[in-house]
Amino acid sequence: MTTSAVVLYKMIILYFLHAAKQDISNAILSDFILRNRYTDYFSIQETLASLREDRLILADQTKSTAYYSLTDKGEEVLQLLLHKLPADTMQQIDSYLKDHRIQIARDLAVRTDYTRTESGEYKATCTATEHGRHLFTVILNVPTEEDATKICQNFREHSDDAYASLLNILNR
Repeated sequence: MTTSAVVLYKMIILYFLHAAKQDISNAILSDFILRNRYTDYFSIQETLASLREDRLILADQTKSTAYYSLTDKGEEVLQLLLHKLPADTMQQIDSYLKDHRIQIARDLAVRTDYTRTESGEYKATCTATEHGRHLFTVILNVPTEEDATKICQNFREHSDDAYASLLNILNR
């Protein structure tokens, strides 16, 4: 990658996170960059790693994805170098965010992860939000990694039903 290409990729990611005004998943960032043929997947990942190392972005890593946000330092750098980002690229980002706002909201609405506990069991943590507001979190200890993976997957697919059922049970 040339230096100018690296700067462009970094500026695209910084501006994307700035314009989104919320955490953005690796999948959403990668989709935009690949869809517009700026670079390949591996270059995206290298650029994200470099931005994290430089403390321009933060990453919240789960088993299934990473969610990125802009740091104050990243915002400062963006403002200093914004003139280097072509106006048509900013327009593409703004349009993408507008056109994909429902998908992005859905992507951020449910987060799941699991970890191995000291006792050898697995703790599955599943969180649902709506319009940036925390709705509920379920933490379950299960005996196997397979169970934890299954719970996380099912929660991602059925979080609305889980929330409705939980409310129904607790409001009796």
